[in-house]
Amino acid sequence: MNKVLEFHLEDVRAVIMALEQNRFSTADIIRGYSGRFLTTLDTPPHYSSNAQLGKFLKRHASDLGIRQIETNTHIKDDDGHPTSSSFWQRNV
Repeated sequence: MNKVLEFHLEDVRAVIMALEQNRFSTADIIRGYSGRFLTTLDTPPHYSSNAQLGKFLKRHASDLGIRQIETNTHIKDDDGHPTSSSFWQRNV
């Protein structure tokens, strides 16, 4: 069974607009949306809120005024665990 989380376009847009840099990661958006960015190790993508937000960003990039500029970039979460993230840029 797939568990689909709901993200609201206007809430995500507000987080993006609050980011100071023009280039940002999915992890930055997660931090702004939920306060922290933690990996969801051993969680299948269809249950991972991180993965679902990434899919949401891809589906709504045009509506959000962003474009994906990097994928699977190695980063660390807020607890120092290795993971990966996409990077985005506002359309200018």
